[in-house]
Order: sequence, then structure tokens, then C-alpha cells
Amino acid sequence: MTAGSRDLQVGESTTVTATATFSNGTKGPTTVSWETDNATVATVSEAGRVTAVGPGSATIIARTPNNVVGTVLVTVSPAGPRTRFGAGSHRVGTDIAPGRYFSNPRNGCYWERVSGFGGSLSEIIANDFVGYDPAQYIVDILPSDVGFESDTDCGTWDVTPLAGSSTTIRPGVWLVGSQVPPGTYVTNASPGCYWERLRDFQHQLRSIVSNEFVSNGGRIRVTIRPGDVGFQTDGDCGTWTLESSGASLAGVPDESGPSPAEIAVNFDRARRKKGLR
Repeated sequence: MTAGSRDLQVGESTTVTATATFSNGTKGPTTVSWETDNATVATVSEAGRVTAVGPGSATIIARTPNNVVGTVLVTVSPAGPRTRFGAGSHRVGTDIAPGRYFSNPRNGCYWERVSGFGGSLSEIIANDFVGYDPAQYIVDILPSDVGFESDTDCGTWDVTPLAGSSTTIRPGVWLVGSQVPPGTYVTNASPGCYWERLRDFQHQLRSIVSNEFVSNGGRIRVTIRPGDVGFQTDGDCGTWTLESSGASLAGVPDESGPSPAEIAVNFDRARRKKGLR
């Protein structure tokens, strides 16, 4: 028997199933009885139908006739817009609350902020295909967005950051200040490395303060400034290491970096690399 987890809102239901690993190494369905350890949070029928009753956590227990046990952790949030959700098509303001969301996706994650659910390109406000394995990803979902769509490779989205402060920057999307101290960082990049200094996490061209698409790779540097909101770096950039603190940069104008036209070219090259152009 194997463990799992489900996220539900009060009033929602889902069906859980039990798969056993037999003594010969094969896997398959098996006969079980179902129990819950907290019926005030979630109930379960004889057929494995779980119903969310109240906020909190409950363990749904599958028990075989010879007393082999498997569990499913069910987390129930109050009815109304959620601040923790997984894959699917979500209505902003009804299914999920607007806000800044964090996830730990797998390589292949694809998401969209949308202005409607017609499936047309014109309804995509922003999107991304995450073609590497980030340690953290961040998206700002705005109150004006109609919906947010995310596949299973994106994992679970939550309003809580996934890491604290570090002077090394792994591939992913990070908060400057609380996670990435300002300063000058260095890395040995592979060809195709792409990074962005960010003013927000809306993932639009206007979100970018500065960026670079590194065609040939090699040793590169970036200075992350105290006024930056975020920093995004992909798998081809490797891990960045703090070379010098940015304490002396406070209040100093940022006069370096690419022009708006160059930022647009770098952004387009990164989108082409991901297959989004």
C-alpha cells in the first residue's frame, strides 16, 4: 500500500483507490476497508468516496483483510477562494484567491494566466514552459485575471515561500532580499543560459528590469540590486555564488544593463528556446 495526499475545499468530494504491491513484486488493486481518523474534517464511504466536511487535516486509512495499511492525507480548506491548489483550470476570485504563489515544479511544467477560458492565444496574459528542474517558482496572479491554468508537472501552488536566505542561487525564481541578498553573483554558465532581474512575478516583458541570453556560455556575472523584487535563472545558468555584497548599492542609480529593445530580444530568444514562439 502506498501513501498519497489530496487537497479539497469544504463540500468537495474525491474518490481514493488502493493499489497493493504483492509478494511477487506485481502491483494491482486490492480489497480494503476505508476509515477516517477525523470525521469532522473528512468522511469516507465503503467505496472510497471522500467528502470534505470541515477545515483541517484528516488521514484516510485503507486496511486489507490481513491488516496491511495504507494512508491518504486529506487537507481541507474553507469554502471560497483557495490559497493552495494543484493542477487544473481555476477561476480567480472564485476557485482561487489572487496573490503571489510559490511552487516546486518538475521539468516540463506549463502554466497560463488567462483572460478567458476559450482556449485562444489572445486570452493568454502570460505563460511559461519550465524546461528545467527549478528549486522554486513564483507567479503573481492578479485580481484582474479571469483564470489560472497549470499542469501536473507544476505541482502544488501555495502562498508560502519554499526557502530562506542563501548566498548561492539555484535554478528557479527567487525573492530578492528575503531569499537572495543583493550583490554581485558569478556562475559558469552553459550555452543558452537565461536570467532576469525582475520588478514583479507577472512574467510579462514589462516585469523585466534587466536580462541576458548567454549564447556561448562561460563565466558570467550579474549584479542584483536592492530595488529588485525578484531574480529568475534557468538550468543552463547553473548555480550562482555571491562574489561581493550589494550593501553599497543602496540608493545608487542602476545605469548599466541592456536597453528596452535588447531586453525584448533576449526575452524573445528565451521564449524560442522554450518553444513558446
